[in-house]
Amino acid sequence: MKIEFILFGFGILFSLAGIGYLAAEYVKFLSEAGKLLSLLLTIGLFSFLSRYFKIMGW
Repeated sequence: MKIEFILFGFGILFSLAGIGYLAAEYVKFLSEAGKLLSLLLTIGLFSFLSRYFKIMGW
């Protein structure tokens, strides 16, 4: 494996961890409808990313 791929993977992992932490802190201030909407948006985002990576061959 090339070192660039390893560093790229760590970058993605840390970015997702940071986004997850910020989202968990932000959800405390949302109403129930806001929580449901944010959950649906998260599911949509991950389904789009999984389809994108599937097309890319990962």
